[in-house]
Amino acid sequence: MYFLIFALFGYILGYIDPYNSSGYPHYINAFIRGVLFVASIYFIGKNISIVKKRKVLVAAFVTFFSFYLFKLYHTIPDIDLPADALQKLKYSIYYFGFIIIPVPVIALVSLDYEKIDFKKFFRIIFWLYFILLAINFIHTQFIFDTYSSNGRSGIFRLYYITVGHYGLSLVIMALYSFLILKIKGLHYIIAIFLGLFPMYVAAARSPVLALIIILFVFLMLLNKRKYWISFFSLIVLSFIALFWIYQSKIAEDFIFFKRLNAAIFENNASGRAFYLNSGVEIFREHPFIGGNALLSDGAYSHNIFIDILMSTGLLGMALFIIYFKFVIRSFFKVLKNIYQYKESGILIFFFLQYLILAQTSGSLYLSFELWYFGAAVIGLGYINCTNEEIKSINRRGNTA
Repeated sequence: MYFLIFALFGYILGYIDPYNSSGYPHYINAFIRGVLFVASIYFIGKNISIVKKRKVLVAAFVTFFSFYLFKLYHTIPDIDLPADALQKLKYSIYYFGFIIIPVPVIALVSLDYEKIDFKKFFRIIFWLYFILLAINFIHTQFIFDTYSSNGRSGIFRLYYITVGHYGLSLVIMALYSFLILKIKGLHYIIAIFLGLFPMYVAAARSPVLALIIILFVFLMLLNKRKYWISFFSLIVLSFIALFWIYQSKIAEDFIFFKRLNAAIFENNASGRAFYLNSGVEIFREHPFIGGNALLSDGAYSHNIFIDILMSTGLLGMALFIIYFKFVIRSFFKVLKNIYQYKESGILIFFFLQYLILAQTSGSLYLSFELWYFGAAVIGLGYINCTNEEIKSINRRGNTA
């Protein structure tokens, strides 16, 4: 259990840096990633029998990801960047491509998820996010004078979009407790506020989109008329309010409303259309095995499926589908049996939010959260939920 927690959420601690220091968080982050890499090798070796049973999906992942890394490597000479920027890009590609993603993904696939105490897992993750985002609220609200610059990321040394998704994670857990687990409490209401706060401050749009989609999925599971009426009423009222704010110009000083309204009423995606179209054009020129994995300035298409097509072509997409079908099959199995999976079912919603993020801001070699949670979802799919309740009542203290 503790390895799963460390792999899926431990890296967050390495990004805490409210004062934007020069070196300290980098060393902490590298240490956390190094420990995870070594621990992953250990668990792969320990669970080698499970790896052998799941050799088809492991082979599919390794084959696709190796092909993608090969294309990335051959793209580097064509990138037109200053020497120092190009060196940083190389470091990022090698760091994510060899250390952060492949080995931990295989380790996560190799775990026996039936032995994990997900009730304790859920509780630990909830309070981790709760405490961190409470500190983030206090620091951002009372120490920063403005929400610009690093203030939009709060206490984290991260791109503001990622911080917005941290907030969304806590909101999802609180709503999951209310709606699916049927557990109520004042701390869940506070958690929703603490989660919405960084979403507002970050002013990122993908967490808002992900929240709407996830709420829609929750309502499909509940399937009660009063919830549907409330949901669509809220959507309509929100749209009317945003349109009024947009027309009246009263939100010019509020970056959240300014960015959200620009996306809805001005079709402004902050330049993403250019990157998306550039990726599509590369695929059209090299449809079978793809062209360069990055654009000439080192940028990416901001959509992982376009990333796959532009870098590896139809061949790469076919390889990716072979692997990804394991994720999708497990996702829908858990969704269908969500009340039996109980606390463990929260993982499919973490995966869903990062899948949505990867359609607007992600690249294949940077979207490690998507790879990690996808692997965890696959693991959940191997739980036999027809014969016994999922291990939310497991008290054996397993540490897988």
